[in-house]
Amino acid sequence: MTIFTCISCHVAFKEPNVQREHYKTDWHRYNLKRKVVDLPPVTAEVFQQRVLEQRAHGDQQEASKGLTLYCNYCKKKFGSEKSYENHLLSKKHRENVLTGIKHVNVKHEAAEDKIDIDEDIEDDSDEWEDDDEAIPITCCLFCNHKSDTMESNLKHMSCQHSFFIPDFEFVIDLEAMLTYLGERVGQGHICMWCGHLGRQFPSTEAVQKHMIDKGHCKMFHEGDVLLEYSDFYDYSSSYPEDGDANEEVETNVINDTGFELVLPSGSTIGHRSLNRYYRQKLNPNPRPVPTRPAIQHGNYFKALGWTTSTKEIVEKKVRDITFMRKMFLKNQLGVSVKANKLQKHFRRQVDM
Repeated sequence: MTIFTCISCHVAFKEPNVQREHYKTDWHRYNLKRKVVDLPPVTAEVFQQRVLEQRAHGDQQEASKGLTLYCNYCKKKFGSEKSYENHLLSKKHRENVLTGIKHVNVKHEAAEDKIDIDEDIEDDSDEWEDDDEAIPITCCLFCNHKSDTMESNLKHMSCQHSFFIPDFEFVIDLEAMLTYLGERVGQGHICMWCGHLGRQFPSTEAVQKHMIDKGHCKMFHEGDVLLEYSDFYDYSSSYPEDGDANEEVETNVINDTGFELVLPSGSTIGHRSLNRYYRQKLNPNPRPVPTRPAIQHGNYFKALGWTTSTKEIVEKKVRDITFMRKMFLKNQLGVSVKANKLQKHFRRQVDM
């Protein structure tokens, strides 16, 4: 008697027609996929049970899509349980809970209910915190240690985390710089050393842990990042007496291919990928006068052992900053000229 078998499913058939029909079933295709990854086949009963479980799980997901989670403390709605759980861990929610205005009451509302446009709906995010606050100038950027003054805070960061400000003798507004760094770490969750690469962390604690673990408790102050901190520095005192800060840059050091731009120092910057560095509002006063507190701070940091950059490095930074400012103003002028060309007809400014 001839027996027809299926090697993938380990079953036998008496007739060839039944075998051919078996090859068309989902059970056979499922066992074929398991065979590819070196897994044993499953029986027909186990396969049917898994199909029923998968259908039940799909129905449950469809039902959960029609529900909206709501937080009475913060007056916000959430589209998924994950976003709601992340909200419960946020700092803003914990502050609202501590006020004790209401008890926790989670409401499940039907998805077909109309949601107002003005209400905030949180996106699905692994780690999400609302209204993050900037780190104050008297608080450590790496461990949240609080000091009495800004100078004592800098001394703590210098002694405990080996942090220092590059070219501190050219800093004209130290308080504004520390405020910006506090916003960058506390609100933007961006590392001070590798943040220019585009990486952003989910929380302040995460970026602080990253900087301590990776040894990134320092400022990156090279290349196109110089423009980001240009408002806090004044390198005019480093210009040679017979030199001019506004002198033209030699064209043989510029290699403009449409996508990359080579600075006089050899650094390469992107045209579009680093556009946020060109959104900075440049200081209209290119040569501010350092104030007495700034000079006093410089003397204080020298006592901490901070060293300055060499003359060659400072001159390289000056050339890069001057070049990037010129390119920024040139591009801004080109955009303004193109915007004026959008007017299709003459319009009188004053009706007389």
